[in-house]
Amino acid sequence: MTVPVPELRHSVHAVATAAPLDPVEPVPVPLPSVALLRRFGADAEQLAAFEARPHARVLHRSGPVATAQADAVAARLEALTLASQHDGVVIDLAVPRLVTHTVDQTDPRAPRQWVALDVDGVQASGSDVVSHGLATFGLPELRCADVSFAALPATLAVLTGLAHRLLAEWPEHDPVGPATVTLADVAEALGEPAPPRPDGAPDSYGVEVTIGLAAGELIVSIDGDAVALFT
Repeated sequence: MTVPVPELRHSVHAVATAAPLDPVEPVPVPLPSVALLRRFGADAEQLAAFEARPHARVLHRSGPVATAQADAVAARLEALTLASQHDGVVIDLAVPRLVTHTVDQTDPRAPRQWVALDVDGVQASGSDVVSHGLATFGLPELRCADVSFAALPATLAVLTGLAHRLLAEWPEHDPVGPATVTLADVAEALGEPAPPRPDGAPDSYGVEVTIGLAAGELIVSIDGDAVALFT
């Protein structure tokens, strides 16, 4: 396998509460700032709830990659349950992002619950797009370099669809190599109905990508026209 499978993968959540939980334990890692949580999607009401809960309990669970999906869900449910018992809010420290879905909505193959995409190294011509959260499942994070601003929305959608595929296929399938990200992949990743395909287009209608491994990241090159896929 080109991508090494680590011995362990890790889930790390924080449960923020208004009062400290017994037994009182030191917080082993710094919690994300309000600005960082806002960057990863938190709205004003969610941030106010976070700020009103100055105490935190960090939950760290690890396990083999072979059971990553079940273990990640179990860790997420543990954090959500503890939060519900103490009027708390849950932060996924791997992203970092506030967890806003409920216990019964938790889905290990829904990248919108586990993975966030962000820009890195913004320049006049564009930026890299990187992922946060795939490491929870023992995968390297994604990087798509030199994305133009015009292609940024379409690239974010394609990478979201790709993240869905990775979560569904890892570790049985090595991600390195060529792949096709379809409209159905993107729609399923976003939890939306698949859009209609153009007349005469095959079921596999999508955009071609190539995935490599460098410096511990999955380097994604979009070989097709991502913008055209959504027009």
